Amino acid sequence: MKFGFMTQLQIPRPWTETSERIAFWNGLDQGVAAEAAGFEYYWITEQHFFIEIGHSPASDMYLAALSQRTKTMRLALGVVLMPIHNPVSIAERVATLDVLSNGRVEFGTGRGTSGYIAEGLGLDPLQSREVAQEHLDAVLKMFDTDYFEGYQGKHVNVPPRHMVPRPIQRPHPPLWTAASNLETYELAARQGFGVVGVTRSSIADTKAAVADYHAIFKATDPAMFIAREPNRQTGVFGIAYCDKDDRIGRDVGCAAARWYYGDNNAELNPVRFATAGGVEKVKERIAGLSDDDLIDNGMAIAGNPDTICQIVENWASTGIDQIIFMIQAGNTTHEQVMRSIDLIGEKVIPRFQA
Repeated sequence: MKFGFMTQLQIPRPWTETSERIAFWNGLDQGVAAEAAGFEYYWITEQHFFIEIGHSPASDMYLAALSQRTKTMRLALGVVLMPIHNPVSIAERVATLDVLSNGRVEFGTGRGTSGYIAEGLGLDPLQSREVAQEHLDAVLKMFDTDYFEGYQGKHVNVPPRHMVPRPIQRPHPPLWTAASNLETYELAARQGFGVVGVTRSSIADTKAAVADYHAIFKATDPAMFIAREPNRQTGVFGIAYCDKDDRIGRDVGCAAARWYYGDNNAELNPVRFATAGGVEKVKERIAGLSDDDLIDNGMAIAGNPDTICQIVENWASTGIDQIIFMIQAGNTTHEQVMRSIDLIGEKVIPRFQA
C-alpha cells in the first residue's frame, strides 16, 4: 500500500491579511514533513474562485515550489482542469514541472465538476466534456514528438511548432483521472489511466469497481488506450486525522469532515450543494450522522494509529494501490496537521511497508 497526502489549501474564515500566505507556506512545510514521514505522493487539486474550500488555482506553480524542497515524493496534479486551459500551455507547464522535479510529476486530467468554474473562465459548461477530450488529445500529441505537427479540431487549432521543454518522463508523465462516481473507474480503465476515487463510496462498492477496472484494463487492447504508457493504478482519498488519543483523533478528523462536507457557512455552499437539495438539506444530513457513522461510511479516516491502521487494512481489501489522506481540511490547525503527519509516519506507514 502506498500513502499519499492531499491538499486543497482550505482557508476557513475568519481571515487576516496574512491568512493565505501562511496557508501556502504551511502547505509546503507539510509536504516536506510528509516526504520525511514516508508519504510517496503529494496531491493538490486545481480550484478557481472556491474561497475557503480551495485556494489552489495554480497547482503547477505550487508543486514547482515543493519540488525544490523535496527529493523523492511524487508530485501529483489532481487534476488539471483540461477544458479551461490552452492545450499548449498545459503541455508546457506539465513538462516544465517534470523538468524542475527531475521526473516526479503525476499528470491528473479532468474536466471539473463545477459549472461555476467553467463559467467564470468564459467556457460553456455544456461543452466542457467535449473540450476536455479534445484538449487532452492535443496535449498528448504534443508530448509524442519533439516537433509537433499541429492539431485542428472543433475547439483546438494549433499550427506546427517545436514544443519545449520536453518532459523527462517519456512519452509522458503517468496519467490519472478523478472518480467522483464509480462509473469513472471503467472509463479510466478503457483509457489506460490510473484512477483516484473517494472513501465516501463504500468499501464493497469500491472493491467491485476496482475489480471491474482491472478486468477491463487487462481485456483492452493497448492500442485502444489514450495513454501512450498505461498507468494501471487505483487509489482513494479521504479526510483524515491521527492522534495518540483515539477520541481526540476521531473528534478532530470528524470535525474536519463535517466542515468539508457542508457543515460550515462558506459563501459558495449554495453553488456546491445546488444539486444535493441545498445547503440546509446538506447540513441536516451531516448533523444526523455521529462521528462513528462518518468513520464507518468513509467520510472520515480518524482515530489513533491502531484505528487508522484498521481503516487502511479495510480499504486495502478493495485492491487499491494507494490511500490518500487529506489532513489539511476544515479548521484543523497547521500544528495538528504536522503532528498527524509525524504520527502516521511513525506508527501507520511502517506497518504497510514490504
